[in-house]
Formats: sequence, structure tokens, C-alpha cells
Amino acid sequence: MVSILEKWFGAERTHPDFRFRSFLFISLLCISGSFAFFTYYNLVIDFFPPMLIANFVSLLFGILGGYFLIVKKRSQVAATILQLVVSLDTFILILINGNEEFALIFAFLTPVMGIFLLGYRYGSILSIVYFVGLFYFCLTQMDSWRPEPFLPISLIHFSFIYVFLFMVSYFYDTSRRKAYQMMEESNRQLQELATTDVLTKLRNRRFMEDRLLSVDGKHYIAMLDVDDFKKINDQCGHDLGDKVLVKLAKLLADQVGSNDVVGRWGGEEFIIVFEETDISKLQIRLKRLNHSIANTDFGIQRKVTISIGVAVHFASQHRECLRSADQALYDAKASGKNCYCLAH
Repeated sequence: MVSILEKWFGAERTHPDFRFRSFLFISLLCISGSFAFFTYYNLVIDFFPPMLIANFVSLLFGILGGYFLIVKKRSQVAATILQLVVSLDTFILILINGNEEFALIFAFLTPVMGIFLLGYRYGSILSIVYFVGLFYFCLTQMDSWRPEPFLPISLIHFSFIYVFLFMVSYFYDTSRRKAYQMMEESNRQLQELATTDVLTKLRNRRFMEDRLLSVDGKHYIAMLDVDDFKKINDQCGHDLGDKVLVKLAKLLADQVGSNDVVGRWGGEEFIIVFEETDISKLQIRLKRLNHSIANTDFGIQRKVTISIGVAVHFASQHRECLRSADQALYDAKASGKNCYCLAH
């Protein structure tokens, strides 16, 4: 059914207009059905030409609204037709019946539907004009009104208005909630894109900086750099160089602990934030990492190795700690590469 509505409305179910057009479609269906019923009622059960004509004309306009919604894909025109039909027909009903058959209750439809369908500005204008006309009519006619019994037709009117107001409120609230959920999902996706490295799919430098500044207490960080990466690019080409970085990123992500965080710091440089606070255990992991990378086939005609610089990190000394890790990385390079070095 939803797929059929998507085709009719010319909008996917995830599009913000889809729910609004769904409401229009259901409203036009219900309104047209109601006008069809009251046309039959005023023709067969209680013959009353003025309301018979009004209801029949309104039925035709309801069908016209459906035509603009489904065929022409012009939902705002359909919404305007729906609102004008409801407002004019209910106003005519009140003009003809006065307070008979609980007719005044139909006045509540215009402000509720008007603002929802036409927007705050035009809905407010219509509601004010409608109220002024209705107020003037009631003020000049109410002296001649007599008490009316609560008849079956009054119950029909009451039930119709109640159900319709419930439907409008339901669609308004669900549409608002759906829009909020879509906004939240969009924000989540944007946040994910803003904190993810495009090439390696690891966390990017922005995310890692925020992480380092938000972690409490003492922890260790490791700066990793691919040894002789410029030679890899020069000899194998930048495409293969990118593939090396992607494969290395996957290896790092697979080998760090579940509570550790690895990210791309920039170029061929990576960073790991460790949860491990025992330096002896961390050294074993770093040695294993060097060995694992060095013995992995990266699909190029040379070995790929990494150098690692490790330092203690405190959020309150963020820049100094980063410089220490960077210096330790430099020392690892100077020590022959494919190794790790601890900051002094």
C-alpha cells in the first residue's frame, strides 16, 4: 500500500512531504465520503435541497482535490481545495441550520485544519475571517433560535467532528515526531561523516583530538607512521599507496583492544588511544603490532613496516603530551624503524 502511495504522490516514504500528502489523501477520502453520505441523506432520507446542493458541490470539489493531489502532484492546491470546501460547506450548514442539529460544532474544523493545511499565515487569516463572519451571524440570529433536542443527526455531527479532530491531531503529532526523528538521523549521519576519515574509515583527527581532551586521568597514546611511505608512493604509485593505508587501517582496527580507539592523524600517520595503563603489558602489545604489520603482505613488491612513539597523556597537558609522543616517534625512526620507542 505504501509503495502505491509513493507512486501516486511522487514522493518516497522518507520524504517529509509524504506524510503530509498521506494526510491529505486520507482527509479527502473521508471528507468526500462524508459529503457523499450527506448528499444521500438530504436526497433520500431527509430531502433538503439547499444542503443537498451544497454537499454535492462539495463532493465534486473533494474529487477535484484528489485529482490535483494524485494526478497533478500539486499537494498545496489540493490542501487549499480541501480547506475551502470544509470551511464553506460548514459555514453554509450553520447559515441554514443555525443551532439546529448541533451544527455549530462544525465551526471548530476551520482553525484546526486551516493552520495545519495552509500554514500559520494563511490559516490564521482564514480562521479570523471565518470567525468574524460566524460571530456576526450568531450575534444577529441567536435571539430567534429556540432550544433544540439532541437528535441522532446531532450525534452524527458530534462523532464526525470528534473523529476528524482526533485524526488531525494524530497526523500532526506523528508528522512532528517523524520529522524530529529524521532530523536526528540526519544529524547523526552528518556527525559520523564529520568525524570519519574518508579513505580509511577510521576516526579522523578532529574526533581523536576531542577524545583526547575528554578522557579523564592518565592513559597512553601511540603515534604510528608508515616507514618510507614516500618511497612506496614513488615506486608503486599513489593508488597502491592508498590501498596500503586502507589495509593498515583495518589491521590496526582489528588488533587494538575493544576499548582502545584508533584514528588517522594525517597522511601516513595514525594515533591510538589506549585504555591499558600497565606499560609492560602495553609494550608486549606494541611489539606484537610491529611484528604483525611487518609480516603482512600488502600486495606490493616491498615490506611495509611502522614506527611507533608512545607517551603518557593527560588532557590537561594535551599539547605537551602530543609533542612527547611525536618525539618518541622520531626516536623510533632514528633507531632503525620498524620498532617502538617510549617517551622519556
